Amino acid sequence: MRVPCWLAALAVSALPSAALAQAGAYRTTANGQEIAVEVYRWTGDTLDATADVPVAGHRVVTRTIYDAAYEPLSYDLRVYALATGALQRAVRVTFAGDSVRWAVAGGPGGARALPAPRAVMQNLLWSHLAAIARRLPAGGDSLVLHTFLVDNGAVLELRLARRGAAVTASVAGTEIVLHPSGDGALDSAEVPSQRLRVQRVSPESVTASRPIAPAAEPAPPAGVTEEPFAFSDGPQRLAGTLALPARAAGKVPVVLIVAGSGPTDRNGDNPLGDRAGTYRKLAWALAERGIASLRYDKRGLGASPFAGTDMASVTFGDYTRDVVAGARTLAADPRFSRVVLVGHSEGALLVERAANEGAPVAGVVMMAGMGRPFMTVLREQLTRQLDSAQLAAFDRVLPAYLGNGPMPEVPRDLAPILNPAVRRFLRTESALDPAAEARRLQVPLLVLQGSTDIQVSVADAEALKAAQPRAELRILPDANHVFVHIATTDRAAQAATYMDPSLPLVPELVPLVAAFVERVTGR
Repeated sequence: MRVPCWLAALAVSALPSAALAQAGAYRTTANGQEIAVEVYRWTGDTLDATADVPVAGHRVVTRTIYDAAYEPLSYDLRVYALATGALQRAVRVTFAGDSVRWAVAGGPGGARALPAPRAVMQNLLWSHLAAIARRLPAGGDSLVLHTFLVDNGAVLELRLARRGAAVTASVAGTEIVLHPSGDGALDSAEVPSQRLRVQRVSPESVTASRPIAPAAEPAPPAGVTEEPFAFSDGPQRLAGTLALPARAAGKVPVVLIVAGSGPTDRNGDNPLGDRAGTYRKLAWALAERGIASLRYDKRGLGASPFAGTDMASVTFGDYTRDVVAGARTLAADPRFSRVVLVGHSEGALLVERAANEGAPVAGVVMMAGMGRPFMTVLREQLTRQLDSAQLAAFDRVLPAYLGNGPMPEVPRDLAPILNPAVRRFLRTESALDPAAEARRLQVPLLVLQGSTDIQVSVADAEALKAAQPRAELRILPDANHVFVHIATTDRAAQAATYMDPSLPLVPELVPLVAAFVERVTGR
């Protein structure tokens, strides 16, 4: 689930010769509810823009500098947490000739060809699109721009077309309708397929014009203490948080919580909009029951930057070895009795693999884990999001994408899914069969699945149980993928639960996990 958006964050290059209005602001709504606000200022050769996206919990700040011919010289992107003001991501992009280079603070950068004509834009920052709309020459009906995606290094085409007084911008299968104003800004815009609407407003009326007011990080409840904890997998260091019962007597069992796919952090949140905090809530509830836990940032994320490599080089096996290293470190800690692995979503497959590769554990818990190969589950999800032509293109390109040959040409509307940065990781993950891994397990297994999960199905949980008859299977009624209560499978209603950290875990979850841990550790 993701924040409503017309595309993931992207940058391209060049401002039109007509200047933007000196300053302005925009409000973005989805289905009538505000999801983002932006302020911008144009100062001759520089366009500064800031957007607050409360549903994602972050502020996006950009600066683009141009030469006298309105060609970009540099583009800077910074993302801050609205709750704390902490810098979450920083990227600097530079343009020269027909190429683009980028550098990421604390991570890998890169370079690639990027031919003209180009432009600069960022998701939910409408001043960038206002600039792009002015690229259409007087009397011209269409223009194609080459766009570079900051997040994964892919290049897409953005097509501009005049439609009466409006301008349409089409990218990755999504159409954005822009209504330019006479001063170089936008009066309004919409993304019909996502029910997004944009309206020009006064800068004084939106939060992005004011400093971030950091909120206090949630504190553990009484009876729970936390401390930093780190472990290593060779040169790779993994940083996490250890949650402990405040008044434990003697050794206690400990759970290693392994996160799901994408940029999901140790708490179960990610910068794409998920803020449910599932892992933090689980850790605190277990500590209140006398069970310790460690949750950590995966390699390349948060406080666990890549050690001498980048995402394009990482395999599923690397992530598995990280889990094994964490389990071994906890098993050697004199404060703990035995270790149990708890994996969520993609993390459920990781804990299966880690247990089968020798992690010293007493049991495995799979929360919303796949029971079928990854690409089978992904394609099932895509049938609810893509049309028949897009699905046919996905099926056509997938074998080459997962093969060992050159990177195939991927249709622009599939580029965010089949991007080169995660090709090796997905190839190695797709070769695995979660049911076969369950069959191999020599330790007790608990399978937990929500009945209203729209990402992984009850059929997956049943496949795991069929493969491992000794497993304990529990279907939690009206629980979704992040294990909060919701009776409907409507996607918009589900998305709201992913973004609301105040929602409690379903009441059945913690007692089931705690009882299993106590049983297999002999507590």
